[in-house]
Amino acid sequence: MRLHRIALIAFFTLPRPAGSIGADPMLSVGRQPDPTAKTLAEIRAAERRRIPLEVQLKSADRYPAGGPVEVTIIVTNLFDAPLVMNSRMLVNHPLLQGEISFRIIGPNGKKIEIQRFITPLTLRDQDFVTLARGQSMQRAVDLADLYGVSRKGVYKLQVFYHNEVDHAGESQHAWKGMVWSEPVEVRLD
Repeated sequence: MRLHRIALIAFFTLPRPAGSIGADPMLSVGRQPDPTAKTLAEIRAAERRRIPLEVQLKSADRYPAGGPVEVTIIVTNLFDAPLVMNSRMLVNHPLLQGEISFRIIGPNGKKIEIQRFITPLTLRDQDFVTLARGQSMQRAVDLADLYGVSRKGVYKLQVFYHNEVDHAGESQHAWKGMVWSEPVEVRLD
């Protein structure tokens, strides 16, 4: 009698194909698309609308190989209300202190890491500015110096501005978060 019970339990707990006769209607027949789920593009577009900043990366199309590769990062307030911003705009590795980090893919398709890490000075009150709608702050950076970008070929560049430091000013706290620029390509000849 005991052996019979074990066999019966094993029969009910073993998985069965969904199309088999007597399939349990409560079991899933596979992963079906959720008609209420948003696509990744829709989610990213919604995130961009909520982020009141625009980050632009301005560069020349071509640079001489072995020379400076100077690009400009521009951060613009698109929000109606003024924003208190950390304007230090220190370039560093994303896991270290700093507000600017780059994603650079070299001509060989591999990611290029920052080569010169910066030990930042302490933030000062003067490092925080209030940007009205449409106002910008900017910084020029030499990618050859910081990242060793010097080989001939096409580079894919993207920059992001991030701030995790709070500063209370004029009854308004500093903007905190991260915003990516659109990717650009530059060629070293």
